[in-house]
Amino acid sequence: MLPLIVQANLLWPTPVKIAELSQDPYWLALLHMRDTTSGSEIIDPEFFLATKGSQDAKAELATTLHSFFMAAESDKNTHSQCRFPARFNWLKQQLPELLSQAPQIQCPLLSEWTDKDQISSVSAIFASGYLGNPASFYGHVLLKFNSSSGSKNILQQQSLNFGAAVPEKENPLIYITKGIFGGYDAMFSHGLFYLNVQSYGEAELRDLWEYKLDLQPEQVKSLSLHAWELIGRNYQYFFFKQNCAFRMAELLELVVNAELINKNQPWALPVSIFHNLATVQQQGNPLVEDVVQHPSRQQRFHQAYLDLPEPIKELVAVMVQQGFITELPDYQQLPVAQKVKVLQLLFDYLEFLRISKHELYSEQAKRELLKARLILPAATENPVYNTAAAPHQSTLPSLLQLSAISHQQRAALQLRFRATYYDMLTSDTARVPYSALSMFDLKLRWQDGKADLHSFELLNIENMNLSVTGLPADGGYAWKMNIAYKPQDLSCWYCQSLQFNAGLGNAAQWQASLWYLMLDGRLHQDRFETGVTSAEPRVGVVTDVTPWWRSQLELGYRYYFFGDQQKFVSSKWLNRFGQHKNWDLRFSVEKQKETEVGLSFGYYW
Repeated sequence: MLPLIVQANLLWPTPVKIAELSQDPYWLALLHMRDTTSGSEIIDPEFFLATKGSQDAKAELATTLHSFFMAAESDKNTHSQCRFPARFNWLKQQLPELLSQAPQIQCPLLSEWTDKDQISSVSAIFASGYLGNPASFYGHVLLKFNSSSGSKNILQQQSLNFGAAVPEKENPLIYITKGIFGGYDAMFSHGLFYLNVQSYGEAELRDLWEYKLDLQPEQVKSLSLHAWELIGRNYQYFFFKQNCAFRMAELLELVVNAELINKNQPWALPVSIFHNLATVQQQGNPLVEDVVQHPSRQQRFHQAYLDLPEPIKELVAVMVQQGFITELPDYQQLPVAQKVKVLQLLFDYLEFLRISKHELYSEQAKRELLKARLILPAATENPVYNTAAAPHQSTLPSLLQLSAISHQQRAALQLRFRATYYDMLTSDTARVPYSALSMFDLKLRWQDGKADLHSFELLNIENMNLSVTGLPADGGYAWKMNIAYKPQDLSCWYCQSLQFNAGLGNAAQWQASLWYLMLDGRLHQDRFETGVTSAEPRVGVVTDVTPWWRSQLELGYRYYFFGDQQKFVSSKWLNRFGQHKNWDLRFSVEKQKETEVGLSFGYYW
């Protein structure tokens, strides 16, 4: 051992070399430091070996080098070669003669993580948006590490997740406030991909999109080793920026030579990673070699229903209405293949009812269906699910729009900035159909040589909650929530007030059109004899005239309960032309006491 130590001392890098290596962008990335003057964004002291390692990249490098030569303790997993394999791997490339003298430490837990060095590829996973949780409105990002071992199927592969540590049953207002202002710690965690399918695809009914990345073996190794280093390490969590999208992009950028998230803007969206991954070329080939949809239970249920002939759909409705019984003559007369499809559909529907906690769910019905299925032969073919448009094909999430406005005898230019995400006219590609989700929507108007704030919407959510099958619990009430500072109506551009708007109603689809009836309740400042409450019933239709033209027509009646402000009938006709993910044209005519016509060009990024 002594000759090795002497030889290592002879090969030890000079202070100049250590300083040079400590300033290397890759070393800084391993420490999650933006540059040599900023500290690490990891707030867990266990991630650092030097006393001031979170602030001093050079001290951390020197201490890390020394630790690689220390003897292993009884638990070899605690050795720095096992705790920081990505550091060891990179420093071996920079100082090969020195690190070849380091003791060879066996790392059982690391070997289990890498499946004995059999990880051969990496996939980025997009979980679609989930309107049941504010933190999941915009989707979620995971990584999946694919082993070449023939003993593991797709559900047994290792996956990496990032999320905030939120106490159970946290008060929603506290949750939102702490999430926005960094009140939670967050960390990377790992588990089998099966657990993510259960959590996102089965429990939350979210589609999972797998983007298989064409990485070189050394890139796969570097990514999997650094992911191991990060598991369980604490970060400060911010809902808008330092979130799952930001951290997963940061990790991927360790090996992908492209910016996957704009670090300069104050928000980070999961879907942006996938828009950017789809454009990256590596050695002349696309980085994304394949995109695979893992449909949610709801998606599988819906598609299985839509694939049935109309008479079978009617039979399913009758079977559900009569308690999922299989003794009906119409069912008994079906061919075996059709019986199998009907039973599988009913199984999926029952699971959907269980997740929805609907009163129709019955364990007894499930057992009876299972008995009916067991007497039938095994299915001769697996169901084939139609792949919908992938997330990277959707309209880009941020909007900058320029409009020409004609209002009675006045004209103005309007500049609109919307940080995220989409509205009712946006294409439904890779989104909840006929819905809206936007934040930080700002409109400035230029008239008579001066610019003024016209409106600011902090949040706008609309979900028409359509039923695909017409069966109980599939779909529900349409709803809306809007928080804004804007004019009460179009008769006064400078009569803005703070407003909270919530709506409830119903919607149904007929051919290529959505028809809806809503009742909005509004709270607002009593600034212009409006009182503080008003209501507005609305009826409307949204129709896809062509794939590139969506139109919305709406009629409403505004009623102020306590103010002297005049009640009025409102109407609007909104149109979106174009289906490119970078731009569209819009034409609108709106009337709220006075009439306003707008022509707009929108650029998305």
